[in-house]
Amino acid sequence: MKVLANDGISQSGIDALEKGGFEVITTTVAQDQLINYINEKNISVLLVRSATTVRKDLIDACPSIKIIGRGGVGMDNIDVDYAKSKGIHVINTPASSSHSVAELVFGHFYGLARFFTPIKQKHAT
Repeated sequence: MKVLANDGISQSGIDALEKGGFEVITTTVAQDQLINYINEKNISVLLVRSATTVRKDLIDACPSIKIIGRGGVGMDNIDVDYAKSKGIHVINTPASSSHSVAELVFGHFYGLARFFTPIKQKHAT
């Protein structure tokens, strides 16, 4: 099976897929050329992030696609219900940014604490 990781993929991801017997293609294809590329290369798995959209027109025009994977939390750039109605498996990585978000929150807490000045209260006499 051929996998197109259109928006990039880590080397560990490539290694894991190749170990599983997949051929991984990391060429970044422009959105307007994606349908032709997928059909010419007979791509079975399309992996995207935020830059590539997978809409009804692409799904209908590319019958070789069996799996659409989204590296990230949301899937607003994929017509999920339509893809599923066509028998295409749609997957994502919902917990992929959990650590990054937690680190950002604590970074903001530290930034707030850095400039926090306690207010001295005046006591009524």
